[in-house]
Amino acid sequence: MIILMRHLAQLFALLLLSQPTGLQAQNTTQFVAPFSTSPAATVPCKTLAGNTTGVQKRLNQYSELVRGRQCIVLHADPTEDLAQLIERVPENTVILLSSRTPPSRTTPSMTTPTVTPSSSVTSATGKILINYFIDSEIVLKDGQDIFGAADDGFEIVISPGENFLDQYMIVVGKRSTFQFGEIKDSYIGHLTFWPIEPKGYNPIHSIFFGKCYSRRLIIENNVFHLPNWIGVRIDCYRSLDASASGLRSGPGLKFVNNTVTGETIRESKVTYIPLRGIFIQLPNIKNQTAELAVIENTFQGKMAEAGEFILGPGGHMDIFRNTVVINNTGKTSREIIRGEVQRTGGFGLIGHTDTNAEPPQFNLVGNQIEVSDTAISVEAQIELTLACNHLQAVSPWRQKQKKYSLKAMNPLPLAGECNNALSSNVGMTTLPPTLCQIVNIWTAINDSSVTAISGLTNLEGQFYFDPSICPTVTSPPAVISSTPAGQNDTDEILILFECQNVTDDITSSSAGRTSATTALGIMTTLSLLFIQ
Repeated sequence: MIILMRHLAQLFALLLLSQPTGLQAQNTTQFVAPFSTSPAATVPCKTLAGNTTGVQKRLNQYSELVRGRQCIVLHADPTEDLAQLIERVPENTVILLSSRTPPSRTTPSMTTPTVTPSSSVTSATGKILINYFIDSEIVLKDGQDIFGAADDGFEIVISPGENFLDQYMIVVGKRSTFQFGEIKDSYIGHLTFWPIEPKGYNPIHSIFFGKCYSRRLIIENNVFHLPNWIGVRIDCYRSLDASASGLRSGPGLKFVNNTVTGETIRESKVTYIPLRGIFIQLPNIKNQTAELAVIENTFQGKMAEAGEFILGPGGHMDIFRNTVVINNTGKTSREIIRGEVQRTGGFGLIGHTDTNAEPPQFNLVGNQIEVSDTAISVEAQIELTLACNHLQAVSPWRQKQKKYSLKAMNPLPLAGECNNALSSNVGMTTLPPTLCQIVNIWTAINDSSVTAISGLTNLEGQFYFDPSICPTVTSPPAVISSTPAGQNDTDEILILFECQNVTDDITSSSAGRTSATTALGIMTTLSLLFIQ
């Protein structure tokens, strides 16, 4: 009997072992070519010709960028972790996220994958959302580019999955080192970032977190739905003199043509608003130039502040032609949890307190800033080029540290960046530029009666507001005369036309808003001395 039972057990084990083989054979006859969502080997980008229309569009759009490089096309599968897939992709690879998804695995025959939305939800633009989920941070390697490559009518969305436990969606760099061996730029484009996981939980601290690194990140043509804190964060406390070596310039960021949207966040019984759209903090990096730019972005919805920028001695940053239309009303999660009162408004520009070091310079040109609190906040000592901006808020300025000066820089060299930011009734003249091209506009809202200089406590130099200083007829151009080398380093800008109807009067509009037409710093002779 024992021997019989042993033989029966062996027979039963053999049947169990043979079962998978039978299933595999059955499936082999059922499926012609199994579809795999694991990353395929990279291929030369030029061999992807004839791919999906979305992929082909990106290859054509970035033809110079992809020339001679390797590419990989990924497909959306809600069961796959995009972060793990990208982790398996080599450095310096162009990663294209297609709007195609794997067809059902129960399909009796497998043909070319068809476009299947991974979500029935459509965006505000009416496009079908194709979701790529991440269960961990995407660690961006040296030279890796990530592009959404959706076909017409679709939109590529990256969002946390149900198992997401990290704080950031994409990270680059390290806290402890600049990683000087990694010098290739990385592009992130044509993606929508949605920080809420499928069950409605918002686990994201910041969508993008750049630590210490020494290459350029180009974040362009994306849509950011803000998490509970910050959309894009560049934050490095390590020390570096960026002028010492061209290959060691520190963290670079080109943030261009993105849409940043903030909404009221509700979790359990708590309601709050996002903190900031973008945050750059590089206080210990000296003499960094031409590495930081925030250009032609749209900030909209509810958030405490559109952006805060903290630079070290000799740093430079361009903030050109952005549109900021935000509501600052509400408390942030930090206020609710920690009791920390947050600054609210448009942009925060922060320098350093070392009076023996060169202040950082911010170039604020052609921006439309409409907020429900303060348009521009400044802290510590900075230099500011202010040209052709339209500020619309309760107050134009917040400068609490009176002992540190805000130095006004010559705006005329940046007149070309205005790009018709003001209305066409502002007179534009031929080169060299005139004051009319760089004049700013201040409009007070919510029955505020403040003027264009309100909130400034220590201004060195002059800012120019009120387009009424520009006559309707063509005026003689500005004459810029530089002193010969070796005498002193001052330039005298003499505006030759006369002012008409320059007034500090305040008039109320029918819409309940107050327009302050202030000609700050403009005198009859319009003579201005800029100390460079």
